[in-house]
Amino acid sequence: MVNFSIVIEKIMERTGLTSDKDVARALEISPQDFSNRKKRGTLLPVIVEWALREKVSIDWLLTEKERAEGGNEKIDQRPMDTVTEKIHQHLEQMCEDQKRDVLKYTEEKKLLSELMSERQRKAG
Repeated sequence: MVNFSIVIEKIMERTGLTSDKDVARALEISPQDFSNRKKRGTLLPVIVEWALREKVSIDWLLTEKERAEGGNEKIDQRPMDTVTEKIHQHLEQMCEDQKRDVLKYTEEKKLLSELMSERQRKAG
C-alpha cells in the first residue's frame, strides 16, 4: 500500500509547498477533494497525473527505497527509468478520458493484486 504521507512529503519537497492546501492546488484539485481522497486512499490517480505532468519518476515518488537506504535525493535529480519514460510517452499522446481510463485500470489492478496477496497469506 502506498504511504501517502511520504508521497505528499516528497511533493512538498519538490515544489517547496508547506501545506496540504497548497499541495491540493499543485495537484489541481480542491482542498476538500484532496482531504477526501487522502482519507479514502484514492489520491493515486491524481498523484500519477501530477508526476507525469511534472516529469517526476513515479517509481521514486511511490516507493520508500531511497528513504529506507538513508538517501535524501531530490526527485528531479533522478532520471526516469525506461518503463516510466515509455508510459509517459504513451500518456502524452492520449486525451484526458483515455488517461483517466488507464489510471482507473491501474488502480483497480493494484487493488485486485493486493486482495489476492491477502487471500494467499490467509490461505498459506
